Amino acid sequence: TMPPALGIALLYALLTPSLSEQKDAVLRLNKDVLSDGDDGGLLSTAGILGGSSGLLGRGGLLGNGGLLGDGGLLGVLGEGGLLGTVQGLTGLRIVELTLPRVSLRLLPGIGVHLNLYTRVALNAKSLLGLLDIAVEVNITSRVRLTMDGTGYPKLVTERCDTLLGGIKVRLLRGLLPVVDNLLASVLNRLLPNLLCPVVDVALGLVNDQLGLVNSLVPLGLLGSIQYTVSSLPLVTGQFLEVDLNTVVGQVAGGLVDYPLGKTEAVPTPPRVPMPPLPPMVDTSSSQLGLSVNFLSSVLSVLQKEGALDLDISTGMFPELPPLTTSALGALVPAVFEAYPESRELLLKIAVPEAPVVTLKKNKGVIQLMATAEVMVIHPDDVQRSLCLLNINTSLLAQFSVEDNKLKIGVSLENVTKRPLSLLQVSLLEMLVDQIFDVAFLPAVNSVLGVGVPLPRLLNIDFTSADIDVMEVSAQAFPE
Repeated sequence: TMPPALGIALLYALLTPSLSEQKDAVLRLNKDVLSDGDDGGLLSTAGILGGSSGLLGRGGLLGNGGLLGDGGLLGVLGEGGLLGTVQGLTGLRIVELTLPRVSLRLLPGIGVHLNLYTRVALNAKSLLGLLDIAVEVNITSRVRLTMDGTGYPKLVTERCDTLLGGIKVRLLRGLLPVVDNLLASVLNRLLPNLLCPVVDVALGLVNDQLGLVNSLVPLGLLGSIQYTVSSLPLVTGQFLEVDLNTVVGQVAGGLVDYPLGKTEAVPTPPRVPMPPLPPMVDTSSSQLGLSVNFLSSVLSVLQKEGALDLDISTGMFPELPPLTTSALGALVPAVFEAYPESRELLLKIAVPEAPVVTLKKNKGVIQLMATAEVMVIHPDDVQRSLCLLNINTSLLAQFSVEDNKLKIGVSLENVTKRPLSLLQVSLLEMLVDQIFDVAFLPAVNSVLGVGVPLPRLLNIDFTSADIDVMEVSAQAFPE
């Protein structure tokens, strides 16, 4: 499993429109996250390519049973194999494998320069006794980052060079220069043509990891988020940047993954163009930018599927007074006059319109319009409306990342209420305020607290990332 790479999640759109192409999210990885470092990079010694569990580690291509391991390309050199024929060797096998040391550097506008170094120790039997063989392998490759025809990012090898050095053959009873020279000559002729294809195989496995950024993930009970790479990723000397489009909507039929189908998109407000990410500081390992369009679309889906609606009856929340006509009649005499016999009440809180998201310096604001309707339950479970209020709220949003999901927590900034019936409801407002605090806000936080799955790139995990919320204008610019 890839160790987490901490980064910065930026949720923003700036005050002025941008000429950049349409995108809803941006992923940026620092060169030190990709290349080698004290903790290992994602594509280096302790990462996807190297390490004991990496693609080129003991459990990968260079391990026993792997492409270059015992029984693999080096294995075929043994008994009955090429070296057995040339040298009369038997029982050639790997006895020790040094974990690959992988390093890379970004090539601006191209991709990466990859270097792999490893040492393999083998032994074999000959007519003169046991042989110990040590082989040093150094592979350098220039790799271009491209996009394939289906819209997936792809690494392609442009040039590969292999250098074998320090090939040593030792007899347990002493040196045998003739065997040493012959075996070294055979290995130098044979191995270079076999090792470069290993890079292609390894890059193919890395491409599988890159392709995971194009994905469909669930949102709520019925919603989904489809992430797709919008353009050729940008490679600079400092970072790799991937622009993403998002489609937030309802899952269509049995759709489980892109590109098997499409989601039913939810109508969204006019788009606010997303400008480039601010400069990445050297101490940042990663950046994630999410646009206000994306956040608005997420809330639109949750609102459309009714996830923000709440029905409250007596006993659901012990902190609330009984929801009965007799209890309400103590506040509003007209209720007691209309219902002298106590009847159960049902409070239906609904969010009929999509919430509006605004991002300000260091905070997010969600404008939410809700209705609170008090229903009287008559015999045979017939419900009749007693009164209806419009509740316009301004919620402060706090963002965090956990389990690679964006968590949103809201608290009340202000609320205004307007009656939509002739019934005097001023005395009801205190009860509605209490219900809002005790029941509705916790319910909204429970829904938003489930989290919005974030896109993945090379298994990077933004858990515990620092989050900066940047200013956004209330004005929406047309697409």
